[in-house]
Amino acid sequence: MTEKRRPLLRVHHVWIRFWARRRERHRTASEAAARRRAHQLRGHVDEPIRGQRVEELGFTVRGWCAWGDRPALAVAVCVDGVVVGHSAVGSVPRHDVAQAARSENLGGTGWQVHVGAGSWSSEDSVELSVLVWADAGAQPIVLDRFPVIVDRETGGGSEGTAYEGDLYEPRAGEQVDEAFLVRGWVMRNRQAVGRLDVLVNGKHVGRARLGLPRFDPGGEGPAGAIISGFEHWVDLSSAPPATTVTLQLVAGSSDDPPEPLFDRVLRVRTPPPATDRSDRATVQAQRRERLLSAIVAPRSPDLDLVAFTHQLGYGGGQLWLDEFLKRAGAGDRFACTVISYKDGPLRAPLEQRGIAVHVTDMPPVHDAEAYEGRITELAALVAAGGHNVALVNTAPLFSGADVALRLSLPVVWAVHESFTPRVLMRVAFGSRVDPGLFETAKRSMEAADAVVFEAEATRELYGEWARPGSSVVVPYGVDTSEILNYERLVPRHEARAKLGIAPESRMILVMATIEQRKAQTRIAQAFRAIAAAHPDWELVFVGDTKSDYSRALKQYVRKMGLSDRCTIVPVDDDVYQWYRAADLLLSASDVESLPRSMLEVMCFGVPVVAASVFGVPELVTDGETGFLFEPNDLDALVGGLDRVLSLEPAALARVGAAGRHEVIEHYDSSGYSGDLLRLCEGLLRRPGANPREILSERGRRANELDLDAAL
Repeated sequence: MTEKRRPLLRVHHVWIRFWARRRERHRTASEAAARRRAHQLRGHVDEPIRGQRVEELGFTVRGWCAWGDRPALAVAVCVDGVVVGHSAVGSVPRHDVAQAARSENLGGTGWQVHVGAGSWSSEDSVELSVLVWADAGAQPIVLDRFPVIVDRETGGGSEGTAYEGDLYEPRAGEQVDEAFLVRGWVMRNRQAVGRLDVLVNGKHVGRARLGLPRFDPGGEGPAGAIISGFEHWVDLSSAPPATTVTLQLVAGSSDDPPEPLFDRVLRVRTPPPATDRSDRATVQAQRRERLLSAIVAPRSPDLDLVAFTHQLGYGGGQLWLDEFLKRAGAGDRFACTVISYKDGPLRAPLEQRGIAVHVTDMPPVHDAEAYEGRITELAALVAAGGHNVALVNTAPLFSGADVALRLSLPVVWAVHESFTPRVLMRVAFGSRVDPGLFETAKRSMEAADAVVFEAEATRELYGEWARPGSSVVVPYGVDTSEILNYERLVPRHEARAKLGIAPESRMILVMATIEQRKAQTRIAQAFRAIAAAHPDWELVFVGDTKSDYSRALKQYVRKMGLSDRCTIVPVDDDVYQWYRAADLLLSASDVESLPRSMLEVMCFGVPVVAASVFGVPELVTDGETGFLFEPNDLDALVGGLDRVLSLEPAALARVGAAGRHEVIEHYDSSGYSGDLLRLCEGLLRRPGANPREILSERGRRANELDLDAAL
C-alpha cells in the first residue's frame, strides 16, 4: 500500500514545488514592481528635519515630491503611524525644484501639512512619516520616516486655555536679513487671539498684525480660522550686531497671563556689499551725461515744478499731491509736470487744470543696468522740460529724487509711510532690491533739500536716512470750506436715504481701502463681540477691492451671522455722502501718518474712534476731540468701541464738535499747501537753504499768498 501511494506523494510534492515557485515568481515580480515604483518616487521632507524639536502647539511639515517627471498626486503625514493631515501635491509652488531639475513640470511639486496640537502621544519623541500617492488607484509609498522631539516648554497654555497655531516663517535656524517677515497663524480656544507680542533677544520690538487670511491647506475649522493669520516686520538695524538672534512670540489677552508660543534661534545674514557699477551701467551713465549736455532748455526764474508720484489713484498719498497742486495753482500760477509710474482717475482733473502728465514705468530696482537706462530717459525728459524744482511724493520713489539730484535740482521729498526705511524697501519692493540701489535710495534721501513728514512720529522713523536739518513736519490738511459748503447743500437725512440707511439706525463707518494694514477683519471681530449689546448700531465698510483680504472679510461676516448688521461696499469716490450719513468713524489701522479720512470726517462733526498710531494721537486727544485705543489689541478695540457706543448721543455730539473745531482751525489744506509752495519757491531762490528757516519766514498767512486765486 505504501508503494501504491508513492506516486501520489510525488505528485503532491510536484504541485507544492510548482505553486511555491509560482508564488516566489509572483513575490519577486511584486517586489521588483514595488522597487520600480519606489525608484519613480522623488522628493524630500524639508521641514522638520530628523531629530528637530517641534512645538507642542503645532508645527508644519513641508516638502516636495514627484513621480517620475511629473508631480505626485497627494501626501499624508502620520505621527506614530496615525494619519494627522494630508495635502494635494502642488498646493505650494516649488520653483527651486523646477530650476534644480531643469523641468518646469516639477514647479508644482510642493506641499505642506499642519500638524495641530494633540495629534501625538504624551511621549517627548514621536515618529513622523510621510506617505505619497502617485495617482488615485495607487498604493501609498513612504517618502521618509524619522523621529522628532516635542518641545513641551512652549505653547501649553494656562489652565483652561488652549492655543494652537504655526509659525510659517522664519523657520528654526533660518538665515534672515536685517529686515524680515514673521508670519503664521494662531487661535485661542478656537477663537481670535487678543494680541501677539514679538520679542528679539528678550526685547519687545512690536506687536503682530492679527486677523489675516489663513490660506494653508490645513486651514479648515471654525469660522474664526478664516482670519487667524498674523504677520510682523522685524527691523534689526538698531539692534547690536550679532550672528544669531532669538525670536519669541508671546500671546496675551485681558483675562489670561502672557503665554509664550514660539521660540526660534535665527542666523543673521551679513548684508551684501554695494558693488561697483557694472561696465554696462558705467557706459549708460557716460551716455546720459553726453545726452544731457546736448539738451539746451533754459530754466525759468519762476517756479517750474516736476512732481514724481507712484500712481494716480484715490489713495491718501495721491490725494495729498492733488490737493496741494490744486490749492497752490499748479498749471496756472506756475508750470508743472507730473510723472507717474501708474495711470489712474486723477490724471484727467490734473490735465484739465493745465498740468502736463507723463505716465511711464517705474525704474527697475533689481537690475542696476536697467535702472540706469530708465534714469537716463527720465533725466532727459525732465531736462528738456526746463523744470527747476522737483517734488517727490511717497518714500519708495527714490528714483525721482535720484533723477533730480543728477540734474542738480532742489528736491522736496514728501514721506507718508510710517515704516523704518529697511522695512519700507522690503514692503515696497520685496527682496529684489539691488544692494547698490539700496544705497542710492539712502544717499538720495540724505541729499534731499527738504524731507517733509505729516507727523513727528513718522519723522523719527527716518532719522537714520534724513539729515536732521532737512527734515520738517508739515501736517496734512483738507479743504474745509468745500466740506462746509457740502454740508449746507446736502442735508443729513437726504444722504442717509440715498445710501439706504434707516432713520432709526446708527452707523459706524469704516472708510478705507480694504487691506491688511487697515485691520477691517479685527473690526468685524470686535463688532461681533459687542453687537448684541448695541442692537441699534450697524457697521459699514467702504473700500472693497475684491482682494483675498476682502474675500476673507466677507466670508467671516457671512459665517458669523453678521450679514444683517454689516455691509461691505466697493471703493466710492463720493466719500462726502458717507461722512454726511455716518454717526461714527472707526479706524483700527496700525500704520497711519495722518489719515485724510479722519480729517475729513472730523470736519463733518462726526466723532472718530481710532488706534493710537504715529500721527493719530497728534491729531486726536482721547475723550476730547475723539477716542483712542491701543493698536493690534483686540481686547482694547472691543473695550474702546463698547465704551463709545455706550455714550449718550449728546456726549458723542460734543466730542464731534470739538474735533470739527480742531480741523477747521489747524488742518485746512491751505496750510500745508502754502508751506510746500513756500519750500519750493524758497529753494529755487536760495539753493541749499535750510527748510526750517524758509518755513519760519512765513510772515503772511497762507490765504494771503493768494493760494485760492488760481482755483
